Formats: sequence, C-alpha cells, structure tokens
Amino acid sequence: MDAFDPSLGGVITTNTEFAAVLNSVLNVEGAYVSANYGHYVPPGSGNWIHDPKMMSIQTLQAHGDGSYVEIANLSSVGVSAGGLKESFDFGSRGSGMELYFEDFIVHEDGENLDGVEINFTFSVNGGPATSHSFNRTYVNELLGKDSGKIETAEEMAILLHSLIDADWPDLIIEATSPSTIMMKSDPATDRKWGSGTRIEFDSIRVNIEPIPTINFLAIDIATNSNKLSTYIDYIEIATERIIEGAATLGAFQNRIDMQSAFTSKLMFSFDKSIGRLVDADMNEASTRLKALQTQEQLGIQSLQIANSNSENVVLLFR
Repeated sequence: MDAFDPSLGGVITTNTEFAAVLNSVLNVEGAYVSANYGHYVPPGSGNWIHDPKMMSIQTLQAHGDGSYVEIANLSSVGVSAGGLKESFDFGSRGSGMELYFEDFIVHEDGENLDGVEINFTFSVNGGPATSHSFNRTYVNELLGKDSGKIETAEEMAILLHSLIDADWPDLIIEATSPSTIMMKSDPATDRKWGSGTRIEFDSIRVNIEPIPTINFLAIDIATNSNKLSTYIDYIEIATERIIEGAATLGAFQNRIDMQSAFTSKLMFSFDKSIGRLVDADMNEASTRLKALQTQEQLGIQSLQIANSNSENVVLLFR
C-alpha cells in the first residue's frame, strides 16, 4: 500500500481510499472498483447520501456473453478488523420482467365457440421473436374449465408456460404473489447483463380490436390532415362493426318474426277452441232452460185445473 500512496501511512479510513488501492491492483486484471454507492434519504427526495460501507467491482471487458467478476478465497493477514466482505455472489445477470395480473375472461365471439383470440410475439435478449396465441377453447381445455376465465396468477403462469416453453425452454415463469408474475431467463445459462438483456412481448392483438372510439363529429380532415390514416382506419373498423351489428339485428329480426307468427297461430287456435267451448256451454244451458220452462207451464196448468174444480181434488184425497 505504501507503494501506491505513502502518505496514507498504511491506514485506510474510507471506502473511497480502499477503492483507489484496489484499482491499482485490479485494473491490470481487467476489473474496476467503485465506491460510488449511495441511497436517497428520504425516499424520493432526490438527496443522494454516500454509503461508506459499500463498493462494487465490475469487469472492464466488453459486455458479452460470460463476462463476469468473481471474488474468492478472501483472507486478511497482518491487518486490523475490516477489509472486504462478500455482499453478493455476483451482480445481476440474465433477463427478468415482472407482470401485473388481474383475473379475466376470454369471451365467446357471437356464434364462435372458440371465442375471442389473443395473439402476441415473444423474445428474450433480442432473439428471433416467436408467435403465440390462445382462445377460449384453449384456456378451457388447459385449465379444465368451461368459463374461459383465468382466475389466479398461478393459472396465468400455467397458461404462459404452455404457450412459451416449447420455444424458450430455459425461461422461468412463476407467480410471485396473487397479483404478480415473474418471467426471467435462467441465470445459469444467460450470462448477459445491462443493455444486452431484455424480455419482450410485442404485437399483442385481440381479434375484435381495436374497438372504434372516435366520435364521428370529431373527424376534421382539414384541421388534422396528419390523422388521415387514423380516420380511415377508424371508418373501416366502424363500418365492419355496423355490418356485423346489422347482420346480428337481421338474425334477431328473423327470430322475432318467427316467434310472432307462431304466437299468432297459437292465439287463433286458442280463440277457436274457446269459441267451441262457449257454444257447447250455451247449448247445454238452453236445453236446461227449456226443461225448466216446460215444468213451470205444467205446474201452472195443474193449478188452473185444481182451482176450476176443487171438489174433484178433494175426492182424490178421500
């Protein structure tokens, strides 16, 4: 140490001094030591506080595959307490992405039992992207359901595994909480770091989207000539939706017409049957009335006979 800086007198009091001493030895080996560790206090305040107990060692090599720094067999002889102590086995390497999860349903699409289809491409560390897709039928068969619903982060991890594993077998996918999923490359095989690492979802598409959201009254080609292609896309999408809606309404109209015709025939049949029942009841009531009227007439005639010659009636009871 005296050869590096005799003014230190063999005493190192700060990590900045220690970093300078180590650099005098490690730079020639292709490594660099930094004492620029720190943190913000309080969080978000923007005040950087130097951490006097931390240092980092990094390679000076090009950031290629397998570039790393390893510290082993640390020992101190003839020095007081202190020196180096391993805080991490190695720096961050490999690629990782945390996804936020909420339960969702892959719906049916009209008469299509397979339902809405989701498509996307996926790549790791800039490799050739692979294409993947799933729909309601795929989800139901994979998870043993009939609802098309992905309810938990664990189920979403299962779905992603089933889609991606064949093309990316070294990818780790796991639910880290009820609302998060971690996707990362295996650090044992992926030695890239920094700008060379990334996990990328791209070209995410849903077959029924984009759903038009522009108001027709807001279209102004004269003022917004730079949005002409956007307006054309919107008109095409809106036209498709109108055609699909008209077809659906036409199908509903046919069903309504069929139901109306059936209901009319059914009501006519009811009216005819009820009329026959009423006619039958009236005939029976008329017959009973005539019988009662005949009985009444016979009774009146009997009384008249009795009143005209009461002696004959008395003779009947003797």
